[in-house]
Amino acid sequence: MKELLAYTVKANSTKDCLGVRKAIKKFVEKRDGRDWEIIEFEDVVYENYDQVYSRIMNFAYGLTKFTGLNSKDIFGIFEETRKEWLMALHACFQYNMVVMTCYASLGDDALCCAINETELTALLVNEKSLGKINKSISPNCPTLKYIVYTHSIISDENEKKATSEVISELSKKGIKVLSYEEVEQLGESEKKANNITPVKEEPTLESLALIMYTSGTTNAPKGVLISHKNILSIVTAADQRVGDDPKIKYQYIGYLPLAHILEMAAEHVILKRGGRIGFGNARYLSERTARPKGDIEAIAPTVLVGVPRVFDTIKKGAFEKIKSSSPFVQWMFHSAYNYKLQSLKSGREAPIWNFLVFNKFKKLVGGNLALILCGGAALSKETQEFLRVCMSCSVIQGYGLTETSAGGCIQYGYQPFATKNIGPPVNTAQIKLVSVPDMGYIATGDEPRGEIAIKGNNVTMGYFKQEKLTKESYASDGYFYTGDIGVLHKDGTYSIIDRKKNLTKLATGEYIALERLESVYGNSPFVSPNGIMVYGDSERDYAVALILAQPGHTKHWAQDNGVTGDLNQIIKDPKYQKAVANSLREEAKKNHLNRMEELKNFRVLTDEWTPENEMLTAAMKLKRSNIVNKYKTIIEELYASNH
Repeated sequence: MKELLAYTVKANSTKDCLGVRKAIKKFVEKRDGRDWEIIEFEDVVYENYDQVYSRIMNFAYGLTKFTGLNSKDIFGIFEETRKEWLMALHACFQYNMVVMTCYASLGDDALCCAINETELTALLVNEKSLGKINKSISPNCPTLKYIVYTHSIISDENEKKATSEVISELSKKGIKVLSYEEVEQLGESEKKANNITPVKEEPTLESLALIMYTSGTTNAPKGVLISHKNILSIVTAADQRVGDDPKIKYQYIGYLPLAHILEMAAEHVILKRGGRIGFGNARYLSERTARPKGDIEAIAPTVLVGVPRVFDTIKKGAFEKIKSSSPFVQWMFHSAYNYKLQSLKSGREAPIWNFLVFNKFKKLVGGNLALILCGGAALSKETQEFLRVCMSCSVIQGYGLTETSAGGCIQYGYQPFATKNIGPPVNTAQIKLVSVPDMGYIATGDEPRGEIAIKGNNVTMGYFKQEKLTKESYASDGYFYTGDIGVLHKDGTYSIIDRKKNLTKLATGEYIALERLESVYGNSPFVSPNGIMVYGDSERDYAVALILAQPGHTKHWAQDNGVTGDLNQIIKDPKYQKAVANSLREEAKKNHLNRMEELKNFRVLTDEWTPENEMLTAAMKLKRSNIVNKYKTIIEELYASNH
């Protein structure tokens, strides 16, 4: 990675590289019965590749002087995506340091776990996190001795005073604190004094680059060991697969977490191509919270990477606006939409409708969009079609995991689009399907189905200090077993159709543990023993459930509440449905479930699940795939009725 940066800078020295919008002021605006914090920004200002490289080197010199860190030592980043995040990463690579990354939204316990497991001494944070570091983290993390902080997007005098006070408190605890700019200045002084600390050991392809902590629902976060070879592998593979259009000027908006391998890979593909990255923030992407325009319109990307929730939100907002328009506008939009969709499926465009209707959509994202890539979870057919029609650009999906450095499959960039498809394997990865007979998936036959196992230079080195967990997923022959069930199509592409492990990823990219949720909600008196199956669709951002009514409690409740009829009639009564919903919410509250683990809809049934009818195993465990197949229509109704 050190050599890649040097090569890229040399080839693109005077081109725009990294840019940000400076905040001018913040104010509160009343809207929809609530207060919205609005920030007014200046235009995006970019530094060129030479300027960015100079700042990276200054920070590298200053960091090793300030902390004493050098080759193979670990430096942590606990910060939202921003320009300084990426520069700090490459500064560490100059000295062959290992970077520990974790999401800026990580809770106190998980952050402490990551710091203590890596025995971290130095950490980059935002100044808004300094109070948390002082009160919650430092008392529980004795190795932490150095803090580098970045400034908030905008701060008033009270906030600046609070920062000074917490720095003073940290200093009294023996923790040294410098701002990002102060570290840069220290490095620049070292350079001018010809007093640069030498690198102890230069990095190689096999050198450890990252310990990337992934968030978990039921367990402590685990650190994935990612080498320089792993990162270079996916950058090269994605660069090749996406393809190149000489007419495109590569402009990218960085807003997804850089602690997520998808964003890290995407930003480095852009840098490899000599493009420019404008950094935004998920809170200020649109003009609802930013003035005079949102980050995405201001940066005007040609390439946009996101997760399903981002694109589902765009789609929902667009359709809501259309629905509130005049009958003529609604007719025109739907006529244009249906015509263009059919044209695209036939390999044709719809230039007249683009001019009359769809160019307006494109202007909302800056007017330059040429390519959208969705990763992190499966994108629904409907949303992928919406993006392709309304944004008039190529829309592709990719598949990978942190453990495979985001590498697995990617659809081809500038070719006719296909939905519910993740494309063929990237050129650095081998994929095999492994039969899962218990779930009815067989990896032989005309259309092979089975667990996806990935091998190649993109497969990471395992989990930090978790040898047992590493052996469970990383096989001795080099394959990583993903737990995802895939189907291989005749054209060499794959689709994800199921999940082997009962840990399901929702459209938000977050995981829910199905068995744990079933255990929690099963405590409701309305649920019969072993009578609940929680289901999470990877194309939706919430879970639903099938529930078998507990006959005794249901009938007693009916008597107490004046509801008459047999069991089938009682469970359809609105008062009963409300009582069950309240009971489920109570169980969720008692067990401190997060929003993603809350059930948004459910259906109560009077059926039986037994080993005899193939709904349960002999050990009285749910045969999940059999239940899903039997109640597929009901599950779809649960999602449809919650819209």
